[in-house]
Amino acid sequence: MSEDHSADRARLLALVPADGSTVGNTALIRQLSWAANRYWYARDCLLEAGVIVRAKGRGGAVRRSHPEEGSGPAVSAEAEMIGEAALAYVHEADLYPDIRETLETFWAKERQIEPLAVEISASQGRKATGGGWTRPDLVSVAVRTYRYLPGKYMEVVTFEVKPCDAITVTAVYEALAHLRSATHAYVIFHVPDEDAESVKRTIEEARHVSRAHGVGLITMGDPKAWDTWNELEEARRVEPDPERLDEFISVQVSQAAHDRIARALH
Repeated sequence: MSEDHSADRARLLALVPADGSTVGNTALIRQLSWAANRYWYARDCLLEAGVIVRAKGRGGAVRRSHPEEGSGPAVSAEAEMIGEAALAYVHEADLYPDIRETLETFWAKERQIEPLAVEISASQGRKATGGGWTRPDLVSVAVRTYRYLPGKYMEVVTFEVKPCDAITVTAVYEALAHLRSATHAYVIFHVPDEDAESVKRTIEEARHVSRAHGVGLITMGDPKAWDTWNELEEARRVEPDPERLDEFISVQVSQAAHDRIARALH
């Protein structure tokens, strides 16, 4: 690897707290003043080398794999982040395009995937999709490979979106229903700062149910601002029946995505 890349890794690692506390991706990008692709490449190299690991936090975070004893406390990632004003969204569907863009970019980078499709699946008119709770709001499809495992693995992730005035524990069960035909399921709650306190208890209840069932839970203040996204619970992978998974892809994503998936699997 080039000296430039080695220098980038060293500069990035120097900003990750030595005491093992976490620091956010967006905070690091701001401190380094790098283009996003440059940061993600250096971060992924450190992840693969086992020097740092992913951590929870708004916009995703990292921490050192082996903290140094006696290191002083670091400034928290939350303290470093500058919140942006939440946008006004009148209807749930107004959230979808901006969520889709963030899933395609920052969320995918954080998960180290290159989606073959990230699509809004809620707006399919009267198209038959299998009944209630079977149509997610958005879906991401990727094909993953692993260093020490043969073959290719489908990753189909669903997202159930709820605006602040519709946040309930029921949303988790809606997402759970998607796991009959997908590998991962998430709920995304839109929580502007001014509404955070009023829904705090409901979100904690939803988080408890999410954890029990392996459903991921994300809150975000502004769908376009990655540093307002917070993955409270990570979705667990399941292995749905192959026939169900195949049918889900056939029904829920576009023909253009079908072609990209077919090429990726061959």
